[in-house]
Amino acid sequence: MHVNRWGKVLFVVCLGILMFLFIEDTTLAKGQIKISVEEGIDGKVKEGRGFPLKVTVENTGSDFKGDLLFDYAPSYQTGGARALSIDVPANSERTYTFSIPGFNDEIRHNSNLQTIHLFEGSWENGKEVTFKGDKRLTPNFIYTNNTTIGLLSENPDRLKGIKGSTMGGNRVEALTLSKDTFPEEQGGLQMFDYIVLDQFNVTGLSQEQQGVLKSWVENGGVLFIGAAPHLEDTLGSVADMAPLSQQEEATLSDTSSFNVKKNIKASFSSLSVFEGKVKQEAEVVAEQGGIPIVAKSARGLGEVWQTTFSLGDPALNEWEDYDEWFANMLSKTEPYFLLGQNNGDQSFLERIYYEVADSNELFPSTNFKVSTLVIILLLYLVIIVPILYFLLRKMDKREQAWWIIPAISILVSSGIFITGAKDRISKPHLNQMNILKVEDDRSAHGISAFTALSNTGGDYDFVSDRNHLELTPARMRNNPGGGNQYKFAVEELNKDQRTITFRDVEYWSTRTVLGTGEKEDLGKFIPELNMKDKTISGTIQNDFPYDFTDVYIWSGSRIYRVGEVKAGKTLSVDKKLSTDYLSSPIGNPNMSAPFPNQQSMKQQKKERLENFASQMISSDNETNSPVIFGYTEAEVFDMSIKNKVSKSENFSLLYQHFPSLGTYKGAFTLRSEQLDPDVKPVDGQIIEHYSHSGADEMGLEDGTYEMTIQLPKQIDLSKVALHSLNMTLHSGGVLKFSLVEPYTGEKFPLEETSAGALEVNENVNNYLNGNGEIVFEFEKRSQGDPFVRLPAIVLKGEVQP
Repeated sequence: MHVNRWGKVLFVVCLGILMFLFIEDTTLAKGQIKISVEEGIDGKVKEGRGFPLKVTVENTGSDFKGDLLFDYAPSYQTGGARALSIDVPANSERTYTFSIPGFNDEIRHNSNLQTIHLFEGSWENGKEVTFKGDKRLTPNFIYTNNTTIGLLSENPDRLKGIKGSTMGGNRVEALTLSKDTFPEEQGGLQMFDYIVLDQFNVTGLSQEQQGVLKSWVENGGVLFIGAAPHLEDTLGSVADMAPLSQQEEATLSDTSSFNVKKNIKASFSSLSVFEGKVKQEAEVVAEQGGIPIVAKSARGLGEVWQTTFSLGDPALNEWEDYDEWFANMLSKTEPYFLLGQNNGDQSFLERIYYEVADSNELFPSTNFKVSTLVIILLLYLVIIVPILYFLLRKMDKREQAWWIIPAISILVSSGIFITGAKDRISKPHLNQMNILKVEDDRSAHGISAFTALSNTGGDYDFVSDRNHLELTPARMRNNPGGGNQYKFAVEELNKDQRTITFRDVEYWSTRTVLGTGEKEDLGKFIPELNMKDKTISGTIQNDFPYDFTDVYIWSGSRIYRVGEVKAGKTLSVDKKLSTDYLSSPIGNPNMSAPFPNQQSMKQQKKERLENFASQMISSDNETNSPVIFGYTEAEVFDMSIKNKVSKSENFSLLYQHFPSLGTYKGAFTLRSEQLDPDVKPVDGQIIEHYSHSGADEMGLEDGTYEMTIQLPKQIDLSKVALHSLNMTLHSGGVLKFSLVEPYTGEKFPLEETSAGALEVNENVNNYLNGNGEIVFEFEKRSQGDPFVRLPAIVLKGEVQP
């Protein structure tokens, strides 16, 4: 009894010590680590897009090493956590800056959800501990229908006119950037639609920051550059992107070019400018007396606009219409396609997943035909019943049937299983899909998706080059959004690599990462083509290091296959076309119902790639020009699964624009598909652009829009005479059109000459501008229903000899 009592006492003491140690252990960090977080710029971020973070870690205790994990969820279908390794000595404070792919409303509004997690030691092997300070990210949201502009200026107060502008009827959010707040990772600039650079020394930014700015433009950003003394010496990494090379300072004494609309009139009579020479690849947007005022150039998927005056000039700031003038200039830029600015609330990552990447999750399998299984079953029954019976009877071994019959059954079943699953047992599979736009300088930019099919359970680490790929984990369809993102996937970055670890992957399951991809000096097609009598002939040289299984020419709604070509080889072309002129691709004529059973897996992927490529091309900043594209099964980007040898299957679409060929002479009839229609909001919002099978079907809010059509480049503008313009309306009075005079901006309403028909038979040339464009303005009034179909257009004329 005495021994028993002492045993109980000893047990209680030990239990108390253990409880003390446990409490001490879990509260270790709570007493010594405090986390403070600054999200985005001025506490604001754009919904569903990447943004920078500034994290301050204060340690009032002993030395601490560990990992901080920050949950993110840019969209319903994507999410994970970013790992940040911290090393904070005793009684010290350290600040870290990095970026995460974004937040959506679901994760932001859940106030009970902790999105910051601290681990003592590594997140993989360490122990999660509590801490003081910020437990979750709580940024102020700028929603997707609002435009975000980053201001880079030594004196941002001079840009107050820009801060007051609107875009598509929505307020512009202008946020000031500086060397201290400018991100050093590509994802940090995703929150901006535009960046205005005015009297700012870019060379003062770090090499990483300058690289991020350049990459941001090439992946779809729009950069505005204002004039300043010795500008070219201050532009750093973006100097070669500027459309103007600046020269001497001068005074503009005629400012009528600023009168872009009836209600926008310049209140100043002179303006200080720096006369600039337009670079070969650039285009003049506005000029005055032969002096370029505004110019632009296409860079990758983005644009660079440049003015010959400072955007913060005092004369502009005193002009009450400056905000509307600048908004008018914004409306002429191409939409930021990859970030889905003109596609309602749908995240661009969501679009990439549902329109491309989910087809990347299809893997080949060995399927037995029913007839094969029936034959196997019949043979099995024949062997088991009569043959085995007579064989055992002859050998007088019938008593052995009890184990022979089950053994044969197991062997047959195992054979069927191994035959059907052999490809999935030996190693994981890794699929890669890309759509890349190729530039004249051999660089390429676009979207990428990678999917692994596991062959065992456990963690799977996707390892890629962080300088070429900006990737985010896609969540499984049955487990989207919400909290505890860090339990699903963790992203880690070092100097050159990005590692995304999917945790506790199930046996024979898929995991996908997706986002944007870019590569310098990738290669290009070199076309030497001629067009005559509706026949295109010549050669296309493959200057890529990849073989192409199929090469096509895409003009209007027609896609013409011209052959296959090996790396470094030349393809001969002799193809009869259905038209006399080449134009920008419209729609995807091959897009059919999703995944018919009779389609091959490759055909399904081709349709997805071509459909998404058509959207990228329609939002391109190129003028009305055709496209060469090809399919390659080469590994364009390096991607591996750590500590595993995978079986890779790659399928990528690479496209590039090329000039229209020759000069067309004689009468012509141009229809919508050869005129490259483009719609931009003036006072409204584009909800969705379907462009299905060439029919321009759109979802538009009620409001005012600008529609532009452009003649093919083969038509010499100096010799063209336009005879008639006919439009057939499909929307039953919902759209009211006006023609816009190109130099005064005056609008001429078009009245229906018959039911659903608009005709202009006189002075059509008066509405053709110097870029071969005719501009319409239309009002959309349907009291709620967003669906419209743009009119069918027929433009007739003649190119005189």
